[in-house]
Amino acid sequence: MEVTLVKRIITADGADRYCSVVTNSSGRIKADWIIYKGNQERHPEGSYYLEWFDRGRRKRTSVGKDATVAFNSRIRKLKELEARAEGLEVTVPKDEPSRAQLRTAMMDFLDEIKLSRKDKTWRGYKIAFTYFLQSCDKKCADELQRIDLLRFAVFLRDKKKLSPRTVHNRFASVLTFLESQGVHKLIGKNDKPRFVETEVEIYEDNQLIDLYSVCSLYHRMLYEFLLMTGFREQEAMYVTWENIRFRSNIVEMKWKPQFDWTPKAYKEREVPAPSVLFKALEIYRKSLPPKRAVETALVFSTKSGKPDTHMIRALKRNAKKAGLNRDDYWLHKFRATFATTHLRAGADLKTVMSWMGQTTLESILRYLKPARKSEVMHLVNSSFVGPTFDSRKKIEEDEAA
Repeated sequence: MEVTLVKRIITADGADRYCSVVTNSSGRIKADWIIYKGNQERHPEGSYYLEWFDRGRRKRTSVGKDATVAFNSRIRKLKELEARAEGLEVTVPKDEPSRAQLRTAMMDFLDEIKLSRKDKTWRGYKIAFTYFLQSCDKKCADELQRIDLLRFAVFLRDKKKLSPRTVHNRFASVLTFLESQGVHKLIGKNDKPRFVETEVEIYEDNQLIDLYSVCSLYHRMLYEFLLMTGFREQEAMYVTWENIRFRSNIVEMKWKPQFDWTPKAYKEREVPAPSVLFKALEIYRKSLPPKRAVETALVFSTKSGKPDTHMIRALKRNAKKAGLNRDDYWLHKFRATFATTHLRAGADLKTVMSWMGQTTLESILRYLKPARKSEVMHLVNSSFVGPTFDSRKKIEEDEAA
């Protein structure tokens, strides 16, 4: 019977790891010190966890950030498991520190997410956990049952009025947390909330013409940039003038440590863009104050040179100003239009995938159907030919006459 004490830490390269703790000569834990790749390192962040095996399956539960509490929790857990092995009935008190207190474990998990993931991801987990604690009255992770998760899904749908896709995402966040706590397979595959994968929407020419008619030079340039590069919102937010290679018609998407920003999936890329975009960027750059036109300045920023965090709000406002339906305008739609436009022009899937920074072919296939609409209709019309369909056509012509 063995119970191991580990600490969940974030390594220098951003990886999430469970590492053995360092002990002193008396066997007690040396607070905040762990062993990583054979070396002792100090990591004040993260929480301690107990690990043990039950019927061949590894169990893991959080015991907080205090080294002394973690050490005592290990001793109690070890005695508990030894007693159970002897066939003795063990009742663990409700306030037993070695049990995973749900709220505390969630807060510890959020601390680790904040260290290792983007702020947007952290906010998503935080919202999901807040809603889960509102829907569930259980105090410990090991008390949770299937019905608690089913009620959570209903709470998100009926009480919070979230869309099916958002319900799915919030539900998945809680499942990820429970997996980290060693709570597995509470639900079946058919219990997970589902959502309809909607058809990809793109901007039509007339929509963009109407939108541009009310835009400032700044916003029109931003929308043209998103349309012709396929950049995500935050990628456009952190592009600097040194990333615009005017001579080679290339836009770089680079890591920006000065803004504490990293690209999605930690991958940089280069995207070729049409000459018309670079000509427009030159005109736009000349209209800016000198401080916002230097190489290290952000291309799209506030008047003070800070990242523009209100791009979506401004887009909705411009759509309303043009007398358009605000709900038909969102930033990711420029990215979808970029992909579809290239596919319609004959660019192959893998090339467009690399330009967009997609990691799987499946992620780009969603844009293939609208891209091939004209070819599909030609194929469908060509398929239904022959005597039967010719006679039907003649009947329709006679009725029309």
